[in-house]
Amino acid sequence: MVGFLLTTTLPTWIAIAWRRCASGRSPRNERREAPRSIVVIRLDQLGDLVLTTPLFRALKRSYPTARVSALVLEELTPLLATNRDVDEIIPVRQTGARWLPARIRRLWSAVVVYFTRLFHRRFDLAICPRWDIDENFATMLCALTNAMRRVGYTSQATPAKARLNWGFDAAFDIVLPPGEVLHEADRSVAVVRALGGEGNSARPEIRVTDSDRRVAGRLLQYHDAQQFLIALGIGARAMGRRWPVERYARLVRALGRRWPVEAVIVCAEYEEKEAAALAKELLVRPFVLCGEPLRSVCAVLEQCDLFVGNDSGAAHLAAAMSCPTVVVSRHPRDGAIDHPNSPARFAPRGGGRVIVVQPTSGMGSCKAFCRETEPHCILQVTVDEVLTASMKLLQESRLEADRAHGRSRSGAKPHQHAATSQAIREA
Repeated sequence: MVGFLLTTTLPTWIAIAWRRCASGRSPRNERREAPRSIVVIRLDQLGDLVLTTPLFRALKRSYPTARVSALVLEELTPLLATNRDVDEIIPVRQTGARWLPARIRRLWSAVVVYFTRLFHRRFDLAICPRWDIDENFATMLCALTNAMRRVGYTSQATPAKARLNWGFDAAFDIVLPPGEVLHEADRSVAVVRALGGEGNSARPEIRVTDSDRRVAGRLLQYHDAQQFLIALGIGARAMGRRWPVERYARLVRALGRRWPVEAVIVCAEYEEKEAAALAKELLVRPFVLCGEPLRSVCAVLEQCDLFVGNDSGAAHLAAAMSCPTVVVSRHPRDGAIDHPNSPARFAPRGGGRVIVVQPTSGMGSCKAFCRETEPHCILQVTVDEVLTASMKLLQESRLEADRAHGRSRSGAKPHQHAATSQAIREA
């Protein structure tokens, strides 16, 4: 905790104090007109950004003439490059000095982007939509940014945030109350409502281009359209959220004994070894998307009949592309609903059905949430449970495809061979 306070909390306090001295006046006294320039500071990971896309849409609907800028991690910028509700992307490049502690690297990256991209800029509105603990310096950048008004959630949102982000409320001119526990997509829209704007749809949105679909077509050029295409999201940033690779192999083999299936393994570059191990265990040769461009992955997921994966960014991409999604979660069903692993807050959302498979309760000392860094509570999720959920979604999606026989392929699933659909109905 001391290390967090020194490397994360203290720099934010300094930024708040510096901004107060530099401004010389309180923006609260400014006449509040419709903002003409807005910056949204979202320095979290892939899934968080996907669930923030409803915020950009709500801002553009509420303030159609405003210029909306998004401050996000550089590697995630392709997801917003085709977003019609974002006018400007300000990338935060992570420093390559791997010998530095992670928090120091994040601090340095935040300082660099401030002095190179924000120092001479002025915004009418700066928004920090992070609800729980901020460990990525979004609040610090919000305080430093030269904005007429700054908006963010109170540090009293959770006990942990009150302890580690104490005093962060002073960074904002409009401090949003914690409110009840909401899904993060709903919470994004709630920010705009709190400002008096409109926010109706909380569905995440990722737009892919024809070029992205052509790349996906090349990646899947040997796919047999008579077989079900099953995407497997085997990775996760936290090891404790990873369901064992051998269980994914057993799942695909079980599905393969019922219907003709092909697998697509989706993972990051640093998970290449796990992807190779899974590929060896499968009865069929899989397509492997390891470190492919994000929108190309989205275009592939758009064509998949099912996604099964860990609680990770890939699951959010699949759901946003309307792919039926099964998530294997380590968070117990009787666990804390406000925890960052809780499906009540972070279950994927999109146009397709989503099923989250969880352990009933935590093991050992894991009561409110899984405390272990290695796979632990997630090991209670069985292959049969995930198989049941997978078959349910395949049945539903195929019956829907039969009803929509003849749909074009631009964003929709192809109509499978009649024998395959009949096999699904019989199952």
